[in-house]
Amino acid sequence: MVRSTDWNTDAKFNTKLVVLIAVFALVIVIFVSLCFLFHKKGKMVVDQVCIDAVEQYLENADKKWAWQQVQKWDEIIVDYIWRLADWTVFDTSVESVARACGSYNSARDYDAGLQFVVWAWQMIAWFDRGVEWMKIWQTKTIEIKAADAYGERDESLIMEVNKSDLQNPGQYEEWQVLYTPYGQSVKIYKITKDKIYMDMNHELAGKNLIFDITIKEIK
Repeated sequence: MVRSTDWNTDAKFNTKLVVLIAVFALVIVIFVSLCFLFHKKGKMVVDQVCIDAVEQYLENADKKWAWQQVQKWDEIIVDYIWRLADWTVFDTSVESVARACGSYNSARDYDAGLQFVVWAWQMIAWFDRGVEWMKIWQTKTIEIKAADAYGERDESLIMEVNKSDLQNPGQYEEWQVLYTPYGQSVKIYKITKDKIYMDMNHELAGKNLIFDITIKEIK
């Protein structure tokens, strides 16, 4: 037979235990929420730092020109920022921008710039056309239309795959990037109950490319 005092003690203990568990769970929820908010704000700050770095570079550049101009077959060295209209930076030879935009590579010599021969088909045609007749230390922003870069998006390149044809369809997530044996990237475009849609378009298809170019040297 259980005494009433023992029952009351057990009831009070169980009540305290439930309260402690609830408080602990609430703390975890708050902590995860704060981490999520911090991550979002942190990403926004990094993006703005990147934008500021590019704008600062463009503001300081193009202030001193030399008389010598770039001509066909000249071997030149340039600094460049390769970006999109939304300020997403894909690559750059400018160290300050690389650090601010998260693409810094410690093994890269950022003083070396990019060296090539104009109209020797080492670069895309619009790049060659853009630098021709520029002067040393001149900076120019060149925009290359999607059709002249990686092409427009082609909806016929979105491939539909039945989940039943895959060994482990649960391993795939939307926006996941896969690679074929030939190195071609494929993005998981959409996942439904029975199908997975894969986008074979290049990630830059349909996007205009922007190059901020500064002539550093004409050899």
